[in-house]
Order: sequence, then structure tokens, then C-alpha cells
Amino acid sequence: MARPLLAVLTRALPSETLFEDRLSDLSLRDRTAVLDHLDLLMPDFDLVIALPDAEKMARGLARMRGTPIIVAQPDGTLSAETEHKQFNGESADLPDEEVNHWSLPTPDPLPGDIRTAVILTRQLQDGLPELLVALLAAKRGWTVRAVAAVVERTNFRGRTRLELQGMAVHAALQIADTPRGLEPERRFPNPE
Repeated sequence: MARPLLAVLTRALPSETLFEDRLSDLSLRDRTAVLDHLDLLMPDFDLVIALPDAEKMARGLARMRGTPIIVAQPDGTLSAETEHKQFNGESADLPDEEVNHWSLPTPDPLPGDIRTAVILTRQLQDGLPELLVALLAAKRGWTVRAVAAVVERTNFRGRTRLELQGMAVHAALQIADTPRGLEPERRFPNPE
């Protein structure tokens, strides 16, 4: 699977801008190939949690597995009063979503038997957004067993951060930042 995606994305290398543009505009055929690859690797799950950059991909995975989907939303601002309380060590009476700057809005009622979830992201870098979303899921009683990424940027060590928390990481393609620009990862074999 990685070969067709590799060919599509490496045409844009080594320019970061061209790579980002190519990654954000994958064709239906490329998205289907990535989904087929990830579907084979993913454990069973009850819910797909998508980061905003991977909503289309997550909807496809949810359809393939017959599960509901939630799109995590970033909340980039806290009020000055909230910041003041947090820095003074006072406990702010805020929902968890505001404390970690992410929320998991659920517009549709979800089945009550949800136990496990996977997070889908377009590009795994340092793993912090995925970890924060996994923490929110845990507060709802859901265990995030895996994080799936279309592309893993290996220099940022997001895989390490997430695997240390017990989450499996599955990437369709691994890319390394090198002095010559972006290149397919060659330092260690793809764990898939």
C-alpha cells in the first residue's frame, strides 16, 4: 500500500509546502488505498475519533467498520480569568475540554456500549494533540487502543510519546526531515 502513496507524495518532496498541499488533497483512490491499509492493521474498535485534518479519512474508516465518528475540535483560547486562575495555582472549575484545549463534541447520540476508540490523524508529528484527545476519551470511559496516521513525521518522535502510553501507532507512510529536505524514512524499517 505504501508504494502508491509514496509515489504520490514524493513527487512533492523535498518542499514542505508542496508536501503539505499534496497531503491535504489526496485523491479518492489514494484515500481508499490508505484506508484499506489501515483497516488491515487496526484492532477492533467501537468509535473513530478524527483530528480535524483527517475528517474525510476517518469518515471512510468509520463506514468500513460500521462505527460512529467524532471529530475532535481544538479550542485555541482561554479567557484571561481562566489563565490567571491556572497560573496562581487555583483550581479552575472548567470542563476538561477547556483545560487541555480540545473538545469531543457529540452532536448525535452515541451507543452506550462504546469501550474502545481509535484516533485518526493526517500527519503524526509530536503526538501531543493525539495524546490530549486520548485523555479526553479516557475521561468518557473509552480506551484509545491505537492512533492511525496517513503520514508519520519520524523526527518529531510522536510514535514514542504515544506508545509509552500504551497506544499502538499505525502509519501508512513514514517521512524523515533530512538536511536535503523531506525523504522517505530509511533509518529503521516501517513497523507495519
